[in-house]
Amino acid sequence: MRIALLLIFFSTMAVFAADTPTSEEKAAMDYVAKLGGKATLDPHFSADARVSAKFEAVSDAVLTGLKKYPRIGGVDALDAPRCTPKGFAALKELPNLHKLVLGKSYLTPDGATAIGQCTELRHLGLVNSLVTDAELESLKKLTMLEHLALSGNSKITDKGMQTVKGFERLQVLYLGNTSITDEGLIELKGLDGLRTLGVGGTKVTQEAAEKFADQMPNLRAVRR
Repeated sequence: MRIALLLIFFSTMAVFAADTPTSEEKAAMDYVAKLGGKATLDPHFSADARVSAKFEAVSDAVLTGLKKYPRIGGVDALDAPRCTPKGFAALKELPNLHKLVLGKSYLTPDGATAIGQCTELRHLGLVNSLVTDAELESLKKLTMLEHLALSGNSKITDKGMQTVKGFERLQVLYLGNTSITDEGLIELKGLDGLRTLGVGGTKVTQEAAEKFADQMPNLRAVRR
């Protein structure tokens, strides 16, 4: 009985410790709050960078300010049209940045090159961001990616899938409302770790989607 109680006590203390920010984490969280964002601790991030920062909108000034806080492991913004390559370049100063989601970021070639330097990224979202095949090429160094969302970028074509297939660790891939076809889908056959694939609003046919799902060992279905 005493041993059981001790186990419960230490287990509770471990959970409490995991949920309690360190002084450096608290400083980062306070800064995010000062900027109007919301900060939490994400247990899925690296132990060295557990702070997840979420904003309605961001600018270069916000991204540049965040680089002072290396405990930030995730940056998520619904609206990022005011960001330029200068702001994106600041993100590489976050050594353990695992997640970056930037809606409406209107990415330029220079901006894509800057994001491509964040080589620790596991999760990247660039939805409705005017991404083209050329910008995808600039992201090819992000070989740690497991989750990639590119929906709403109509200028991404089958050619861009030659870059995407190089992200061999991908488990989740969203390509809705891009311009890929059955031919582009075939390019992705080497991504045998895929568990989720979305191609709604594309020219991928039902027949090709079903055949692709049958050939992929971990993919139950292609979402159309």
